[in-house]
Amino acid sequence: MGSPRDAMLLSRTPVRPRMRISRTTERRFVLGLQGLWPGRRWKGRGGVRQALAACRGIQVDPLDVVGQNADLVLASRVAGYRREQLDVLLYRERVAFEWGGGVAIHPRDRLPLFASWVRTQGLPARWERWERQHAAIVERVRRDIEARGPLGARDYDDGARTKNYRGGTLEALALYLLWRRLEVLVHHRDGVEKQYDRTDRLFGEVGAPFDPAETLDRSALETLGWLGLSGRYGVSYLRTQEDGRGRSSLRKSEIRERLLERGALVPVEVEGERFPSVVRREDLPLLETVAAGELPRSWRPLSPEPEAVLLAPLDVVVARDRARSLFDFEYLFEVYKPASERRWGYYVLPILLGDRLVGRFEPRLRSGDGALIVERAWWEAGVPLATVVDPLARGLRRLADRLGTPEIRLGRIGPTNFRDRLRDRLGSRATLPSDGPG
Repeated sequence: MGSPRDAMLLSRTPVRPRMRISRTTERRFVLGLQGLWPGRRWKGRGGVRQALAACRGIQVDPLDVVGQNADLVLASRVAGYRREQLDVLLYRERVAFEWGGGVAIHPRDRLPLFASWVRTQGLPARWERWERQHAAIVERVRRDIEARGPLGARDYDDGARTKNYRGGTLEALALYLLWRRLEVLVHHRDGVEKQYDRTDRLFGEVGAPFDPAETLDRSALETLGWLGLSGRYGVSYLRTQEDGRGRSSLRKSEIRERLLERGALVPVEVEGERFPSVVRREDLPLLETVAAGELPRSWRPLSPEPEAVLLAPLDVVVARDRARSLFDFEYLFEVYKPASERRWGYYVLPILLGDRLVGRFEPRLRSGDGALIVERAWWEAGVPLATVVDPLARGLRRLADRLGTPEIRLGRIGPTNFRDRLRDRLGSRATLPSDGPG
């Protein structure tokens, strides 16, 4: 990942790594920061709050096969997770908010930084042009929210029609623009439909913006902290004031180097990597503990029993080809590919066991009775399936419990003896295709 100019800049910068770590330490540290290693350490609504604070950003996607992306992310980290717990935290307690061009759920403490970004760096040029062209409509929608309270796109179904996937009317697009400007945020949702209200009514005043350069640096530190450890690969995640106006990879590399020179980032040599990774200085003690083969006290899991964790397709530890860089694991989210071009299947999730991705599986809910169907599973070469049976049974039971389904139907998930042993572990709720209609 990264451009040739990134490589040129990084290769000529005299970076002296603070420490050298193995690939195993890298994986465990990244997973541990995200609450995924060595096992779940949070539970209940309080655990959801802790997970939101640790994850920093959870991508929202409305697709729901066995749960939406945010649900899968939180369920992989929080024992006993239920969607209503997240809704309470988002829409009643306001400990987090939804925002961004690629919508994500963020902890409340990120709001001042995002507001500073919008005020000092602006929006992508196309939206600033749109705002100038439709200033009267934007102002009218702004006044409507001020006077009437929470409003959504459907409140403007009789507005001026337009063709845009962000909204079907100009008024709906004005709502979206005000949201991107952080003048409004999501008050609640009716299904997937967002209802907006003024940000200060929901969260109070966010305060004055930071200096523009400080905004860039703080944003970079947030992003690199979200990644945990990142080498040249992490540069592509950074934002600059050119975003939306022609991204500059060289500028992003310069921000990274400036933070290294300031000591806010610490260089780390990862086994087998040509370019040094970076870690935030505040996270260095955790990395040193993991590198020493020890477990940070705050990472102790709720249970010592290993469980196969079924990861969300857009989880930060696997998305955007990070599965390959961290785990040497090829993961493709193929939902939007034509069926003829899919390598595995429509909706396939990675299976995490300990600090390794051991396989992938294709789940779905059967229409009618809501049975959980495990269509297929693909296992990585060299994975001893005998060690997977019990952890996978725990993971599937947890998924079925969250979905409220009494039946788990096992399809083509491996050799017959493996499937039979898994069925035995799952007990009476497990069935095979031969047991009846699928």
